[in-house]
Amino acid sequence: MVGELSPDGNYMWDGYQWVVAQQQVAVATVVQQPVVQQQFMAQPDPFASGLDSTPLPLAPDASGAGGGKATLRLAVIGLVGSLLLAGVGFASYEFVVDPWLDPDPYTEDKFISSVGDTPTQEQVVSGEIDGWSCRVELEISTNDEMLGEMDIDLDTIMSVSRDAALIETDMVIRTGGFPIPLDGDFWLSQEEFAMRSMDESHRAVFENMDGEPATVLLTDSDTMGSESIDFCFLHQIAAISLDNGEDLDFTSSAERFPNEDGERAVKVSMEQDVEGDRMSISWFFDTEDNLIGARATNDTGMKLLMTITNEKLSKPSWVDSTPSGPFALYLDEDLWSNYTHRTMTIEPQFNATYKLEGSQIVLYSKETDDDDNDIITLLTKVSATGATDPSGISISVEGDSPSNCTFFYNDTEPMLEISYGDTIRMECEDNGDYNQLRDYEFGLANANDQVSQKMDLEMPWVSPFMTIISIIGAVLLIRKRFE
Repeated sequence: MVGELSPDGNYMWDGYQWVVAQQQVAVATVVQQPVVQQQFMAQPDPFASGLDSTPLPLAPDASGAGGGKATLRLAVIGLVGSLLLAGVGFASYEFVVDPWLDPDPYTEDKFISSVGDTPTQEQVVSGEIDGWSCRVELEISTNDEMLGEMDIDLDTIMSVSRDAALIETDMVIRTGGFPIPLDGDFWLSQEEFAMRSMDESHRAVFENMDGEPATVLLTDSDTMGSESIDFCFLHQIAAISLDNGEDLDFTSSAERFPNEDGERAVKVSMEQDVEGDRMSISWFFDTEDNLIGARATNDTGMKLLMTITNEKLSKPSWVDSTPSGPFALYLDEDLWSNYTHRTMTIEPQFNATYKLEGSQIVLYSKETDDDDNDIITLLTKVSATGATDPSGISISVEGDSPSNCTFFYNDTEPMLEISYGDTIRMECEDNGDYNQLRDYEFGLANANDQVSQKMDLEMPWVSPFMTIISIIGAVLLIRKRFE
């Protein structure tokens, strides 16, 4: 290196050859006070033996090329040395340090104990847990007699708190190589229900609801995606089986959780032949013994990845942006109803209640346009609150022929709320024509003239695929294994 001194301090490398180093004088100033200048002391001559003390240059000539080659060689040597040191450091961490940080494998007793500290399915769906989420990613390949060969990818996220529940579902069905995407999100709280699916959205605002949102939403078999919740609690079934002394081919080892984060974890695996298929299930616990997820496969190509977190549930932004719609309820018509005398019992969805004030008893017609959109036209409407009077509300109705009709609303507890068990009734003079109102429906509407309807929580044509997931998606197989 240019400026480098020889070991005796008498020579310096100028880039081409060794030259006699001139003595330097050091001057230091401290608080602007001069100090005595001091020369470097002469070093003993290492070549006093009489040998030629002239240093030899590293390069054969002073043309500049030799120095450049020497510098390049030094750079290459330094780079190789750095890579070797990095490799040694990585190997030391990978094979020595990293394994020390892994959690210890579980015993069967440790697994049972750790599972005992996790929430049960009953606690989650009853709303006792304030902050729980489970994501199930499922891949299935099957050959159905009715639907043929198909691949199904289902991604469901279920989240709950004490006062709300959310299901988010994305599904892709591939049959004949053609992908069919489906999606559906469902939100339920003590104040409202909202859903969006295939570019459609609906929202119903309650006065109140009886029960816990998690119980109502997650246990409703009609809700798209609700069948996935059983996958989130297979560890409970396994722990019970182990505690009962069953042999489930238990093994445990340190392994990172197979998601994007790759969190350090301990894996507990169990395998068994079920109806001719080899089923393998693994659960993963973090370094603090918290269950973070599971993975399952079988010989038929089913793949499952389940992830659990304790994140606090918050309302999605799309809920408030969805306009409020009609009452979400079902009207059960009395067996003896006809076109002029009708009685219907109110059955609200989600055990919800609505304000009676502002609601209306209506007669309406419904048609469908070319785009399958319902076109509703009100024939007549009366105040539901006024119809609670024992004498009802009487008006003239212009159907196929004029008719005098009386409308009644029978309000049960809780009073002045639309609730389960309330009834609406219509009594019209037939004038000798019992079919004069046959083209009209009898129902209940809100203050915005929106006629009540039952919210469909799944698309009917999707039901066969969800049934396949429930049956051959390993829920039954895994349950049989641990029962």
